[in-house]
Amino acid sequence: MSAPVTFQTRARTIDHLGREQIADCPTAISELWKNAYDAYSRNVELHLFDGDIKVAAILDDGHGMDRQEFESKWLTVGTESKTNGFEIPVEDRDGLGLRPKQGQKGIGRLSSAALGPLLLLVSKRKNKDFVAALIDWRLFENPFLYLNDIRIPVTEFSISTDLTEKLPSLFDQMMGNIWGDSDDQARNQRLSEAWKAFSLQEVADSKENTTQSQIEQTLIQDVFLEEHFNKWSVYQGLSEHGTAMFIADIIYDLEVQLSFIPILEADESEKSTRDRFHHTLSNFTDPFSKGIEPVAQNFKCLVRGWRNRIPFDLVSEDREFDIKNLDDLEHVLEGHVDEGGYFTGRVKAFGVWTEDYVVKPKYLYKTQKNSAFGSFDIRVGTFEQRIGSTSLSDQQHAYFSQQAEKYGGFRLYRDGLRVMPYGRVDSDYFSIEERRSKNAGRYFWSNRNMFGRVAITRQANPNLKDKAGREGIIENRASKYFREIVENILLDAADRYFGRKSDVRTPALADIKEQKALEKAEADRKKLQSKERTRIRNSIKKNLNQLLSHVNKLTDLKNTFESRLSLNSIDELQKLKAEVDNFNDATQDYSLSPIPSNLGRLEDDYKGYRKHELAAKELVKELTFVVNKALTESTQKSDFEKASEVYRSKLASINSSITRFSAKGKEMLAKQQQELEELTKYCRDQYKLQLEGDLEDLKLEKLTLSTVLEKLDDVQAKVEVENAQKLSPYVTALARINEQIDLEGLAVHSMNESFKYRDEVARLHSLAQLGITVEIIGHELEGLDQTIAYGLKNLISDSLSEKQESLLNSTMHAHQSLMDKLRFLSPLKLSGKRTIERMTGSKIEDYIRSYFGDHFEKASIVFEVTNDFKEMVLQEVPSRIYPVFLNMINNSLYWCQRSDSDSKKICLDLKDGEVFVSDSGQGVDEDDFDQLFTLFFTRKQRGGRGVGLYLCKQNLQAGGHKIRYETRPDKKLLSGANFVIEFKGLTND
Repeated sequence: MSAPVTFQTRARTIDHLGREQIADCPTAISELWKNAYDAYSRNVELHLFDGDIKVAAILDDGHGMDRQEFESKWLTVGTESKTNGFEIPVEDRDGLGLRPKQGQKGIGRLSSAALGPLLLLVSKRKNKDFVAALIDWRLFENPFLYLNDIRIPVTEFSISTDLTEKLPSLFDQMMGNIWGDSDDQARNQRLSEAWKAFSLQEVADSKENTTQSQIEQTLIQDVFLEEHFNKWSVYQGLSEHGTAMFIADIIYDLEVQLSFIPILEADESEKSTRDRFHHTLSNFTDPFSKGIEPVAQNFKCLVRGWRNRIPFDLVSEDREFDIKNLDDLEHVLEGHVDEGGYFTGRVKAFGVWTEDYVVKPKYLYKTQKNSAFGSFDIRVGTFEQRIGSTSLSDQQHAYFSQQAEKYGGFRLYRDGLRVMPYGRVDSDYFSIEERRSKNAGRYFWSNRNMFGRVAITRQANPNLKDKAGREGIIENRASKYFREIVENILLDAADRYFGRKSDVRTPALADIKEQKALEKAEADRKKLQSKERTRIRNSIKKNLNQLLSHVNKLTDLKNTFESRLSLNSIDELQKLKAEVDNFNDATQDYSLSPIPSNLGRLEDDYKGYRKHELAAKELVKELTFVVNKALTESTQKSDFEKASEVYRSKLASINSSITRFSAKGKEMLAKQQQELEELTKYCRDQYKLQLEGDLEDLKLEKLTLSTVLEKLDDVQAKVEVENAQKLSPYVTALARINEQIDLEGLAVHSMNESFKYRDEVARLHSLAQLGITVEIIGHELEGLDQTIAYGLKNLISDSLSEKQESLLNSTMHAHQSLMDKLRFLSPLKLSGKRTIERMTGSKIEDYIRSYFGDHFEKASIVFEVTNDFKEMVLQEVPSRIYPVFLNMINNSLYWCQRSDSDSKKICLDLKDGEVFVSDSGQGVDEDDFDQLFTLFFTRKQRGGRGVGLYLCKQNLQAGGHKIRYETRPDKKLLSGANFVIEFKGLTND
């Protein structure tokens, strides 16, 4: 007889769908932020609080929920609210436009379980009461509980401050899921049996504290405090609606964000966790959109930590790297891909834009509704890694290198919000690093050093859906087409504009020999580096288990040493000596030297291996000392007999080692001799093979004699260079072998030295920038100090009251202390927030006159500004431009005052789109033209430090502008110095 049955759902199902489904902490937070976005929040914040029990709070000002919605939607898994047919009513949008929904599964809310075990959820709808619920996610870890036996305590209240009073009753109701409630004895029995079975299982698994005891030990009054609630705008009465999640006993990934240790001094685990957290959440909304591309408007994200009730921001809306910075990169690719896979856009290579750039798909994509990939946008940029190859200034290059550490990566955004995990170091969705590892020259792009994203939308790309764990796009035909199209665009751009195959990239070298030599030298370096890493990787893989066994054998030998020495037998001592010597020889065989200085991803593996190798060497050293001492003190044989036996043992070991090396060397010599003969034959045939056809064409009168003779010369030159480069390494290597030079050790040493000096140059450059900063801050502090000190001094008078005099003295003391600290700290601040403003020539003129007006009058100098200059408009950071003009006008003042001319004049003009700063002073000597903008060059007799013009050039270069000294007499405006500035993006008012 058949009968229908139903599914029985265990409580652990919720744990599977929530905590176990989420890949990591930032992904869980992003899911909850997306829920806030779907609820039409304008602001979502994550607050992290220190204390005995650390708490996280995720706060938003979305439309919120009332009790009915909380029970029917939030507590109902997989609701219809995330399906395409559901739209948020207009009255719940808080005046915002329609937002594309981010959630798809209806389980994103369960992500909170991945952040901590205890959740207090509070929500409020406009004109409705607050609703609050207390959930301990550990309840759902019990595999013996049925889901319908768990009751979630829920309460309502109308005044926000009543929340604290409601907490004890919520906690008591929640504990009913462990101790039972008086209204259902059958449920109480099931709960008792389930917790007893779970606790027995945990004890059998050697768990220190059972889940039941952990929940029972919670003291709710010590967990959630008023200071946590006060950060929520709804609780403060600043907003009428929103949702808050307060999570107690937060996980390590959140807890470590409150660390007092500077990130550069933290251990690797903490550093990587903090870096990953910042890298993911600081770019949650798309920073690279412009025009009509999708963007998450009116949605701000914040992560703020609280240490000892003092706030600090971990993530804010003040972006350090966005579309303006990306546009300043020397290589940029941007455009739109249509439904057929055709890319249309533009590309910038080495600072030069090329419009109307088109990339056709590899083939015609025949898609159906369920396999269509849809249209999308791409914007990505990068820069040359070698300073000698880049079109950027050193300052820009250093800036982008630094930003790549924090914000680099090729990401994916849907409707303006980030799709995990794309853009992180551990994600290579578009196989960028995989291809680059094969040929870094051709496969130009690198995830670590590129900035940008692909922008999709739910409407245009419905088949690009998230996986259940919210870690990437589901693998289907649409996603495979999508990935293939993006990869094709990146490859095409690299081949045509950036990579080794690009004509744009090909350097104009003087001759074939130099070109070949440079290419071979670089190839050999990479080949050696790759070979060494492969050798080390294979050696570790092959030898690690053997090395561990070797260390264990040495340890066992050490443990038996004392008993064997106690036998006081010379034969036993000689046997021990032979064993130790054999162990010493075996230990040497485990050495991986020489080691390249840059091991990359092998660094951690090598450190682990090296630790065991050093342990073995230390044991051998200790055992050798003990056995040698015992042999020396033994009287059973003469010293000569003892030494002779050790000598014979070691001689046998040496001869065995020589035999192994000899056999290996003969094998390799035979192989190399065969390869040399084959290479010689190949080289002999090249000239003949390349010219047989031309001689035949000459015979048939298809080519002229002059053409063939010219080609004979050209091919000879090329083939001789190629032959020399192929054959000379053999001759050179054999010569070095005759001279007993370790080629491999020398090559690795040279490679290590190259890396060391390359890093040293970068450090010296940073140090030079620091020194320049000291000069700048020194100038500014001296002037400000004198002004403030003068003002305070003149405030002193006999008419001051005792209180005023006391306040004045305190202010003067504080000013002196502040200046002492600033003089020490200011040079260390190398970066800060810079805001671009609209500046006109008139504003620059006013600034100069306010600064130098008195100086012009006292020195009888005419300061002239033309109308063309006044009407120019510049979009730039003021702190980058004003110091340039101040420095140059200050120089003109100095030299005009030392001029013999009766007519002293300084002029600012705009001609042919270029700004002229001219004076009637002595001008610059022809011999000084080349070093005019170099650091520390000056011709001033007094007060000149030689940093002014250098800083002018560096400041301008940082914004992509240029400065030069005009040397052509017919182009000068005045008889003295004439400097010309070419501003990028200059317009007229």
